[in-house]
Amino acid sequence: MPIYDLNRGINKPVEFKGLVGSNIYFLVAGIGLVFTLFVTCYLLGLPLVLTVLVTFLAGGGMWAGVFALNRRYGEHGLMKAAARRSSPKYITNRHSRLFQRLNEDPTSRA
Repeated sequence: MPIYDLNRGINKPVEFKGLVGSNIYFLVAGIGLVFTLFVTCYLLGLPLVLTVLVTFLAGGGMWAGVFALNRRYGEHGLMKAAARRSSPKYITNRHSRLFQRLNEDPTSRA
C-alpha cells in the first residue's frame, strides 16, 4: 500500500498531488458528489454502462476543474477572488457631515 505525504514541514501548506490549501477539500467534496451520482443512477435502474460513463465524465470534469482552479488561483487566491468580488468598487459619501466634525474635540459639549 503506497504512503502519501500530506505535509512537507513546518509553515508549509498542506499539499496532496499538487493540490494545496482548500482545493483538497473541494476535491474530496467533488468525489463525494460523484459517488452520490453513481449511487443515484444505479438505484434509478439506469444501465450500468451508462451509469459508469456518466460517473467517469462527471468525475473527470470535476477533477480537471479542481486542478484548473488550483493552477489558476493557488493556495489562497480563490478566497482573495471571492473577497474582491464581494467588496464594493467605489465608496460614495453623499453627506459632508462626516468631514466637518473631524477637528472638533469629542469631549466638548458646546
